[in-house]
Amino acid sequence: MSLPSGVVSSPNATERRIQSAAARLLNRWSPLIVSNRAPYEAIHDGGFNRGSGGLATALLSLAEATDAPWLACARTPRERVLAGENGPVTVALQGRPKVTLHYADPGRRVYSLYYSTIANPLLWFLQHYLWDLPREPMLDQHQHTAWTDGYVAVNRLMSERVVELVGLSKREPLLLTQDYHLYLLPRLVRRLRPEITMQHFVHIPWPAADYWKVLPEQMRNAIFDGLLANDVIGFQTERDVRRFLVGCEELLGLRTDYQERAVLHRGRVSWVRPYPISIDVPGLSHLAASPAVRREEDRIAAWKIEKLIVRVDRTDPAKNMLRGFAAYGLLLQRHSELRGRVQFWAFLQPSRQDVPTYREYLWEIKQSVLRINGLFRTPGWLPIRLEIAENIERAIAAYKNYDVLLVNSIYDGMNLVAKEGSLLNRRQGVLVLSENVGAWEELGQDAITINPFDVEATTAALYQALTLPHDERAGRASRLRATVKANDIAHWTERQFADLRELVGRPAHGW
Repeated sequence: MSLPSGVVSSPNATERRIQSAAARLLNRWSPLIVSNRAPYEAIHDGGFNRGSGGLATALLSLAEATDAPWLACARTPRERVLAGENGPVTVALQGRPKVTLHYADPGRRVYSLYYSTIANPLLWFLQHYLWDLPREPMLDQHQHTAWTDGYVAVNRLMSERVVELVGLSKREPLLLTQDYHLYLLPRLVRRLRPEITMQHFVHIPWPAADYWKVLPEQMRNAIFDGLLANDVIGFQTERDVRRFLVGCEELLGLRTDYQERAVLHRGRVSWVRPYPISIDVPGLSHLAASPAVRREEDRIAAWKIEKLIVRVDRTDPAKNMLRGFAAYGLLLQRHSELRGRVQFWAFLQPSRQDVPTYREYLWEIKQSVLRINGLFRTPGWLPIRLEIAENIERAIAAYKNYDVLLVNSIYDGMNLVAKEGSLLNRRQGVLVLSENVGAWEELGQDAITINPFDVEATTAALYQALTLPHDERAGRASRLRATVKANDIAHWTERQFADLRELVGRPAHGW
């Protein structure tokens, strides 16, 4: 989930900390943020809407605090028009500081090859371990063409625009590249402007070296080579850092220092660090106290029964909803005393319905819910309440009122739902958390940990969560809330800026 624009019209404590950290950064560098999607989406009437997703939420305050321009791909007809005008676009919504946007337009066909064939699904599925390897992927001429004519072409176009924009910098440029869409960009920029300081943050999981062999050698080597052009490479977790270092050693034969977390490549040292992304605690808390959320809570009170299990997710196969429903069905089968006393509320946002796999997965979700409801429902009780909608106020109302929050993703870079729910819940709710999500490194000791593939264990975890003594529930909930508050989005930003100041230009020990 992400905060809508205008939630807090004046800077809150988190934003002031980001501004303070940014001020120290600006003594040396002039930053440029680069991502596939802009933080604001240009709409047909000439206005802008706040973009969705954690990336925009995490970086928007940074862009506002530093006045950093933001370069993105033109994805919509309106954005392509703006790209054709060749000038910057200034956006300031509901009293927020202005953000300057620039667009690069690769054209509809090239963008589709880059995004809909390579970035999604090929790289997304690979990095979330989603491929059914005996059957998929089938890398034929279409994928190879999409790589060269789409992914490589868009990364090259974006790198050329980066070089144009950093040429306008008054101080030393700092390139902050985001995520899996633009892995090749840093190397392309480095060839044109070798002196630029660069950091790349990867928001999704980094898989083990052997799994990268799903890709042909030239593709995976280009991805590693692109990332290693950065001075600092950021991942969500320590586990991701280790896997990247092992991949550099095993796939490319590079000199790797696990203690320093550094890689030597093409005569340069790249530093690799974990930066667990988080949430804007004051902003989210402010929204949770709003009249709109209270109205949603009143609606929940009209149908809520004794115990409420909640999940808030996108309808992405990585979220593992089918096994979650199967575990709940087993719970009702084995514990008849819970029937009529517990309800599972799945509040889901539709995701990537232009991709056939995602459409099929949503159909399977609906069929699974129909089956379980058909087996167990009674005239006054619906076992699973399924809602497919986008409504952040309703999602926050769900966070505040759960008894159990189920986060059983197959793999996730972080999963902010676990952090948002832990912060906002007011019922001493219990977090049931997959060991394969990034949030587990911070929250796992106070959650009930599950293997996301083990339906039997997930059933037992749900029962344990529903029946924990009050004191234990309260203790876990309190510690989870404290952890999220201590490691908020400002902390994420401060750590990255501190490392940039410390590491850039420093030789690794013994190299």
